[in-house]
Amino acid sequence: MANKKSNIDHSLKEPLCGADCRELFDTVTEPMLLVSESGQIVLANPAAQQVVGYVQSELIGLNVEELIPLRFREHHRQYRRQYFAQPRKRSMGNGEGLVLLNRSGQEIDVELGLNSITLNKQVYTLLTLNVLVQHSQAENALRESEERLWLIKQSAGVGVFDIDCMRDRVYCDERMRELLWYEADEIMSLEALLNKIHPNDRPRCQAALDEAASPARDGLCRIEFRVVQSKNLEERWIAALGQTQFEKGTAKRIVAIARDITERKMLERTLQQQRNETEMLSNQQIAIITASAIAHELNSPLTAISAYSEVAQRTLGDEIIDHDKLRDAFAGCVDQVQKAGNKLRELLSSLQGNEVETEALNLNHVVEDALKQARGDGYGEFHLILELESSLCTVKANKIQIQRVLVNLIRNAVEAIRAQSVPVSEITIAVKTLANESMSMLTIKDNGPGIDRNTISRIFEPFFTTKPTGFGMGLSISRALIEANGGQLWVDPDFRQGAQFHFTLPFAS
Repeated sequence: MANKKSNIDHSLKEPLCGADCRELFDTVTEPMLLVSESGQIVLANPAAQQVVGYVQSELIGLNVEELIPLRFREHHRQYRRQYFAQPRKRSMGNGEGLVLLNRSGQEIDVELGLNSITLNKQVYTLLTLNVLVQHSQAENALRESEERLWLIKQSAGVGVFDIDCMRDRVYCDERMRELLWYEADEIMSLEALLNKIHPNDRPRCQAALDEAASPARDGLCRIEFRVVQSKNLEERWIAALGQTQFEKGTAKRIVAIARDITERKMLERTLQQQRNETEMLSNQQIAIITASAIAHELNSPLTAISAYSEVAQRTLGDEIIDHDKLRDAFAGCVDQVQKAGNKLRELLSSLQGNEVETEALNLNHVVEDALKQARGDGYGEFHLILELESSLCTVKANKIQIQRVLVNLIRNAVEAIRAQSVPVSEITIAVKTLANESMSMLTIKDNGPGIDRNTISRIFEPFFTTKPTGFGMGLSISRALIEANGGQLWVDPDFRQGAQFHFTLPFAS
C-alpha cells in the first residue's frame, strides 16, 4: 500500500496534548485512532497498531481512507465529511460496509465508535475499533461449549438447579422441572421446591441445605430425596450434588446437578429384601445347627444325671437309707454335670474358631467403611454427624469383626427411627481417645424412640428381641465380638433423646 503523506495537516506539527494525555491514550485497551478533519491519522494507540499491523510512525499522517478497501473508500469519505458537518457520538457498523485492511492486505470486519474531540482549538474524530471477528470467535467458542454441555446433560439425564440464597429463589432448567413434575416457569421459590419433596425427606433436605450454607463447612451438598407427583402421588428418587458459593462469609448461591435414581433405589430395595431373607435363613440354620450340636453333646450326661437322680430318689424312699449307694448316686450326678460343662465349653470353642487375628487399625477408617456398607445395604437414609479425632491412636482389633458390630448398631438405629417415622432422622458417630485407659471409645447415638428400662436390662440377652422379625442375636454377638477384641460394649441407660451405645478398643501400642 502506498503511504500518502504529501498533504500533511500543518496543525500536526504542534503538540496536541501533554505527555500525561499521550500516556493515557496509549494505555487504553480498546483500539483507538485520532483523525483530523482532513482525514489524516494523528495518533494511534498500541491496540490499534496491533489490529492494522502498522507502527505509530507509519500511521501518523496517513489518510484514514488508506485503511479502507478501495470499493468502500468513497462511501467512507462521504460519511466522514457528513460527520464533521454535524459531529456527535455515533456508531458505524458493518451494515454500512465498513471493512479495514491490515498491513498484509487482509480484510477485517469492524464496527466504529465515533466521538468528536477538540484539541488546541482543532476538531478531531476519535475512532474506537471494535473487531467483529474476535467477537464472532468468542461467540462460536461459547456456543460450542454450551452445545457440549447440553450433550453431556442429555446423555447423563441430569438436571440443574441454582438456589439464590439471598432471595430464596430457585432457577431450574427444563430437565430439573421434569424431575420435579413442575410445570410452571423456570423460576420457583425455595418453599415451592421443598414442598415438592416427600414430607419424610423434607427436614433432612432442609438440614443438608443449612449445613451447605454454613461458612464453617466446605459448602458441599450431597443429598438423596423423594419427590411426589400431586396428581397420582407417584414417588421418584432424586440424587443431588451441589456446591455453595460464598461471598464475604455469606452463602450467595448453591448450584447443583440432579438425576433420577428411582430405578437404582428399587433395585437396592429388592436386593436388601433378598439379603434380609438370606441372613434370616442363615441365622436360623446356624441356630438349628448350634442347638442340635448342644443337644447332642448334652444328651448323654443329662441321661446319666437323670438315672443317678432316680437312684438317689429311690434310696431316700427306703426305710433304711443306704448312705453308700446315695453317696455314689450324688457323685455320679456331680461327675456328669462336670462332663456336660466341659463338653459345652469345647463346643463353643470349636464354634468360635481359632484365636482372633488382630491388626493396628485407624478407627476413623473403620467408621467410613462401615458407613459405606450400611448405605449399600439400604440403611443410608439419615442425616449423619461425624465427630472424629484427626490424630487418633491406632487400636488393636479385627477389622471385619469391628466393622460388623458398627454396621449392626447403625442398622438398629435406622430401623428404630423408621419404625417411629421420626421427621428428621439423625445419627451421630463420635470417636475419641481415653488416654488414661489406653483405649479409644466409639459412640453411636440416634434421635429415635429410645429404649425403655425393661428392654435395657435384657438387651444383650441371646434370643431377646423387640423386632417382629428379629432373631435376637445381633447385640449379643456384637458384645461377644468386642470383648473378644479386648474391649467393652454397653448401652447408656440414662440417655433419653434416643439410644446411645458405646464400645471401647485397646490401643495397638
